[in-house]
Order: sequence, then C-alpha cells, then structure tokens
Amino acid sequence: MAGRKDTPIPSKGDNKSTKSRGFGWKWILFFVILAFCIKFQGNPTQQVGKLFKMMKNGMAGGEDSFAFDKIYNGVGSNDQHNAYDADVANSFYNLATEFYEYGWGDSFHFGWRQNFEPHSKAIANSQHFVAQKLNVKDMDRVLDMGCGIGGPLRGVVRATGANITGLTINEHQIARAQEITRGLTPWMQARCHFQKQDYLNIKGMELEAYDAAFYMESSLHCENRTQTFSEVYKLLKPGGRLVAMEYNLLPGWNPESAEHQELMRLHLHGNGAAKTPTIEEDLKMVRDAGFEIKEHFDFMEYGAKMYGEDNVWEWWADLQPNWRFHLLPAHPWIRGPLPKILSALAYIGLVPEGVPKAADLMNMGGDGLSGLGAVGAITPQYFVLGVKPMK
Repeated sequence: MAGRKDTPIPSKGDNKSTKSRGFGWKWILFFVILAFCIKFQGNPTQQVGKLFKMMKNGMAGGEDSFAFDKIYNGVGSNDQHNAYDADVANSFYNLATEFYEYGWGDSFHFGWRQNFEPHSKAIANSQHFVAQKLNVKDMDRVLDMGCGIGGPLRGVVRATGANITGLTINEHQIARAQEITRGLTPWMQARCHFQKQDYLNIKGMELEAYDAAFYMESSLHCENRTQTFSEVYKLLKPGGRLVAMEYNLLPGWNPESAEHQELMRLHLHGNGAAKTPTIEEDLKMVRDAGFEIKEHFDFMEYGAKMYGEDNVWEWWADLQPNWRFHLLPAHPWIRGPLPKILSALAYIGLVPEGVPKAADLMNMGGDGLSGLGAVGAITPQYFVLGVKPMK
C-alpha cells in the first residue's frame, strides 16, 4: 500500500527498473492466481488467451462497440430496442463471444451447483437436464437453436449420442465451433454440426426431419418468440419435442421500482437482449407456434430444493461480490476494473479503442442480470417442454 513505512523507496536512478520489475511480478502473480482458480474452481473451457487476442486484434468481425450503444437508445427499463433482433444478436456476439470464452467458458449459460463445486458443475447440471428432457437416442436428429460456439451442443451429444445441428446467426461463432470440433474424436465430429441461420427465418433446411430441438437461454434475443418457435415447429417431426430454457420475468419483478428498472436496462443493453416476457407471455408464444405444452417450471429453483438454500450456489452468485472466487475472471472485483485498465492501454495505443467499451458492455450485462436474479426478478432457465402434435 502507498505510504507504508516499511516500503523501501528506490533511488531516482533505480526507479524505472524497479517499477518494471514490480509490474512484471504483479502480472505473473495475477496470472498464476487466475490459472489456479480456473483449474481448481472455475471451468476448464475458459480461454484466458482470448483477452490478449482482443487486446491485440480488437473485436471479432471488426464490430464497432460504440455503434452498438445506439441500438439501445431510449431503452430505460424492460423496453424493446430499435433494430431487427437477428442483427442485434449478430453484432452482440461479435463483441461478446471472446469475452465469454475468457470469463465464462465455452457454454454461454447459467446453472446451479453446491457451494463447494466448481462452475463447470453448474454448466453440466443444466446440460444433463436438457439432454434428459430431449428424450433422444444415438444419432437421433436434434437442433440447437442459437448454439453459440457449441458448448451445450457438445454436452448433449456426450450425454445422448444424438446427431445435433447447431444454428447461429454469427459467422465468428460458426468458425470457432468448427475449430473446436476439429480437435474432437471422429465419434464427436460425426455428431456435431453447425450452420449459419437466422432462427427467425430459417432457409434451406429439411422440413419435418428432426426428432427434437432445444434453446439454451438463446431466445432472449427476440421479442416475438413465436416467430422462432414457429420455425422450429416446421422442422420437427410430428411428435417432436421442444426443450426451451427461457429468460422470463418472475413475480419478484417490480416495474415501478427504480432499482429494478436500472438493473433491467443494464441487462438488456449489456446482453444484447430483447424485451423480457412474463412466464404467461412466454408460454403463450410457445402455444401460438403450435406446440402442446407438457411441462414447465423454473429450473433455477431446483438447486435449493435439492441441496437446501444454505448449500446451493445460485446461478447469479458468480457475478455478484463474493468471497469464494469460484470464477475469477467473472468476479466483480476482477472484471469491474478491467475496462479502466484497457482504457489506459488504449489511450497509449496498445489496445484498440473499442475493446474497453466492449468490456464495459460485459460488465453492464453481468451487473444487471445478476442483480435482477438476486432480487428474484428474472430467471434465465424457465424450462418449457413442448410437443408437436401427431397428425
């Protein structure tokens, strides 16, 4: 700490070299701690190097993080933005994908776990649940709607052996998903496929050919979810199953609360999201697409029921201040200062200027969504099981 009496004061001649050595050791210590936390309490799919890649090359696709702000002009609470949903999602994931890989891992979704378990266990809990509810077997044809870089897809393949095609609007995510797949076994490669598609307007895919489909928190990017559910309906066989893990408002949401309004504004903007529906509104959108709803409940309540409220690590807890440091890069005390650090580096020309802005966007999303979760206003995984009626 500055001003401590036991801190040696270097002479003027030694000042520069001492600062250099001190700076180097601080960075070495930082990354040793970071690597330790990722290995033992985080998620082995995290890619710390993605941060340095962005610091060198900027955002994927040359995306302008400053222009992205304009999409959310006038969004003060749970309001809809001013652009086409798929375009917003595409821009957002050019900004977010590598930050997510750095801070979260290859599966861009939430989950719950016991207090002592690593973040990867929360991810596995959600993926295993989806795999179970899909009720598919080896080489059954399945769709992953809004697949990201394929983390959940690979998890479901490992659990079921299904032949899964992931759809995403974002070319960078397709390229990254295919890069990861090339490093897998032939068995996995035969079952992991990816296509660039707008899930609001799917083109060129075989109708009534798929046994099941799932959304892993991915419908949050469209306001009228009936539009994407209707696209899935066309592709599923009669009797095909839809498993949707949905962002929905909970009874704790208070639209009159200034705190809730601000948290929602941060969530929508920082996560590239569309207006969030209530549970009833979401279920209606599934039914309006033609599905019969067989089951629905908030999967995020499962952890407390299973382990007890004192023993569960809530889905939002990694993004709120805590003393466990289960997921260090996502911890507010680590991610919070990052935009300022990157801004200082951008000021002297070492980092592209859009990178600090994108880091700030990630903080907005993390703070807003986890804050809403902590007050019981939102869930990222309201489970809906729909079935396409038999003819």
